Amino acid sequence: MDVTICLKKSLEGFVLDVHWSSQEGIVVIFGPSGSGKSMTMQAIAGFAPVDEGYIRVGERVFFDSSARIDLPPQRREVGYLLQNYALFPHMTVRKNILYGHHAPGQAIEEFHEMITLFQLEGLENRYPGELSGGQKQRVALARALMRKPRILLLDEPLAAVDIAVRKMIRTELKLLQRKLGIPMILITHDLSEALDLADKLIIYEQGRIVQEGEPMEIIKHPLNERVSELLGRIILHTEHIFSF
Repeated sequence: MDVTICLKKSLEGFVLDVHWSSQEGIVVIFGPSGSGKSMTMQAIAGFAPVDEGYIRVGERVFFDSSARIDLPPQRREVGYLLQNYALFPHMTVRKNILYGHHAPGQAIEEFHEMITLFQLEGLENRYPGELSGGQKQRVALARALMRKPRILLLDEPLAAVDIAVRKMIRTELKLLQRKLGIPMILITHDLSEALDLADKLIIYEQGRIVQEGEPMEIIKHPLNERVSELLGRIILHTEHIFSF
């Protein structure tokens, strides 16, 4: 499914001006804090107003300033996963996953499919405080997918889990995307995560795209010295050392 994004937005002196499209499964937006990654996600979800541009997922137009189209968030059919999971602490796993479903009484079969898909058997009646970080992540993903979204947005989804769990969830995310065929957009400032997950890598800095393409091609052939500097600086802060 094609995803096409063209955004212009100004906020308190910061200007986001990006245009990209993709047919690949997992798009990773990579860059330092404050580069416009989260602003892009919020715009796609409909949580942040956009000055001009358009957002299209498949044949569905979420936003088009020239045509005066601006679908509200609830009509965009977007799954949005935050780094803190946003689970309700007073609700069980079952109730968290079913929360917001248009017909929870009719969703039992789908619920059990999600429980099996994310290996949550036996945890249905537990509360978030009784779960590990990896289990919370799976519950949040299951809840997002219960709504059958057109696209899944993941905002720093692995920032709150330890290294061992990160590796496992990275593998699960890739397998999940291949199985379900839902386009995913993930943002991170962790280079190792970006390289491991991305089918297409888009590098942001100061509200602009400085390079985009296949991850290893970007690493091997940075567009200019600024891209090399940006990647090199962040490599020093990642958990893995890469040899090329």
